[in-house]
Amino acid sequence: MNPIIFLLCFMVGEKLDYVARFSFITLGSMTLEIKDTLSYDSTTCYHFRSVINSSPGLSFLFSLNDTIDVYAETTGLLPLFYEEKLNESKYHHRSKLVFNHDSLYVVYDDSLIFEIAAQTRDLLSFWYYLRTIPLKIGDTIVVRIHKSMENHEILCPVVKKEKIKTPGGEFNTILVSPQTTGKGVFGSKGSMDIWYSDDEKRYPVQIRAKMKIGSILFKLKEVEN
Repeated sequence: MNPIIFLLCFMVGEKLDYVARFSFITLGSMTLEIKDTLSYDSTTCYHFRSVINSSPGLSFLFSLNDTIDVYAETTGLLPLFYEEKLNESKYHHRSKLVFNHDSLYVVYDDSLIFEIAAQTRDLLSFWYYLRTIPLKIGDTIVVRIHKSMENHEILCPVVKKEKIKTPGGEFNTILVSPQTTGKGVFGSKGSMDIWYSDDEKRYPVQIRAKMKIGSILFKLKEVEN
């Protein structure tokens, strides 16, 4: 991890607001937030939170209110605690995970135990981790992720530099395209695109999740500090 980039990227209180669109339809919103630092299991951690909400105008079709909280150690962004609260129409699910990186396992809801490899991350801390490392065009970054009781090795090609426009402004960006052959990480097509701002902040200014029926695009609308 590049310590200079690391210091510049992260500020407690950072809140990134996105609009979620499918083609010309506004589906809802997403927020990524660094809420605070705290002590978990005697380790200083960042508290990351993501919230996704569907648009009220689409409630006759579906409703969605998903919240994920992660405590990731400040020194390397490895997750120690993960909690998800999913409310999707009539489906409701809550789950807690505790990562043990010394003994290489993760515990689900104080019962189920799964082995993990060294340097394994969850999906949310993975997005933040990519902000902290050098992104050189042509390189491929390999990251291990645990999600939904499965381990995945994610290949992250650093594709190109590109200027894009979002409701939050115009940005020079670096495109990273994480991909996996497994299921359940990035949707049915197993890949996504993330445009990080090409500056010291490395904001994820646009995220595209690919599905069989098309792509959902999250565009940065506002940055709050």
